[in-house]
Amino acid sequence: MFKHGYNRPENLWKDFTVERKTEAVNSRGRAVDAYDTENPRYIHAILCGASTTEKLAYSQAEHPITHTISHKGKPVAKAGDRLILRNRAFYIQSLDDPGDLGLWTLYYCEERSDTHDGNGLE
Repeated sequence: MFKHGYNRPENLWKDFTVERKTEAVNSRGRAVDAYDTENPRYIHAILCGASTTEKLAYSQAEHPITHTISHKGKPVAKAGDRLILRNRAFYIQSLDDPGDLGLWTLYYCEERSDTHDGNGLE
């Protein structure tokens, strides 16, 4: 019997590019955040919208989230890194390794479209 709602296209596995957060110096000599686009890493994960409970918990900690990304395996990225899915960018606010077993990693992310710096995102 087919159950509606479990096999929606947005709940299927997707390939994300992990860009590590680094620091650079701008023309005025000030430190700015940059992302390593030369040495990307890749993960195969599931993208889900964050629940209302998760949104409230992270907004109180002043780290708003919009999505949860589930990755099978040990953490590949850390808080502050950026996950790229085609032309979308997700900034990792926090992550969780349930049980500290390295079986699954949950990335709590904020999707931003106003901060792209022309790194090839369309």
